Amino acid sequence: AVVSTQSGHYGRGFKFAPGMEDLSKAQKAYSISDDGLTLTIKKMDAKKEGKFKCVVEKDGKTSEGVFEVALPLKEKDLVEAEKEIVDFVEGDVIKLQCNKLETVTELFWTCNGKKMKNGKGNVMIINKKAFSELVLKPAKLSDKGTCTCHAKGQGTEDSADIQVRVLENEVTITSQVDDLTCKQGDKKTACVLGWDVVSTIGTVKVQVCLYKNQKAIKCKKSKVNDGIYTKEFGKKRKPKNSGSYVAKVTVNGKTFISEPINLTITKKEKKKEKSTE
Repeated sequence: AVVSTQSGHYGRGFKFAPGMEDLSKAQKAYSISDDGLTLTIKKMDAKKEGKFKCVVEKDGKTSEGVFEVALPLKEKDLVEAEKEIVDFVEGDVIKLQCNKLETVTELFWTCNGKKMKNGKGNVMIINKKAFSELVLKPAKLSDKGTCTCHAKGQGTEDSADIQVRVLENEVTITSQVDDLTCKQGDKKTACVLGWDVVSTIGTVKVQVCLYKNQKAIKCKKSKVNDGIYTKEFGKKRKPKNSGSYVAKVTVNGKTFISEPINLTITKKEKKKEKSTE
């Protein structure tokens, strides 16, 4: 570090606070130019931080200049992302977390350059002592991109980026049969509709519905047997239960409808009366 005065006159000496010791003899740590106006600190460290005084003399008059010398402030990380990459499915919930590493005086979020506001649209911001969380619910395809947590501290600023990626979900619904005919009152033969459902992402919810006029109606939760989603018509089945049935699959708020299975329940055969001769 170099301390110098802007003067055309000769310096009388440099001193260092708080005791203002004379540095002219401290040649190991300091050096002073021949004109006495420039002080060089040979090896700057925290112990040498403080005030330095330069004394200048001319025509019997003395003037002084005081210099404040300090090490440059070290840049500190104020925040860091809990996860740098977050994947989501449309209709799901996106949760982005930014952890605080130092004292933060101000914190806000932007996504794709737009400042996020709590309660606007699908945005919710939760601020805690140790972290801040940005929640997007339900997630939209337009939410993909980069979200940034911006923080301000004491004389410094920091930010942390989180990449938000959308995942396309693929749902496959396979009917066990296309058509099924059952007899009313037949206790020996099961009358069961079945669908195999595979989803690459998320939790699957399946209902079996009557399909009429291209609408799924009278939906009821499906049972699962050996991984197959089923609807059973028991011994009380009647011809009026005939119709087209579909599996209504919901994954992360998005609905998928299977191809219909056509169910026919035939009337119970009347017993033939015994003939008498």
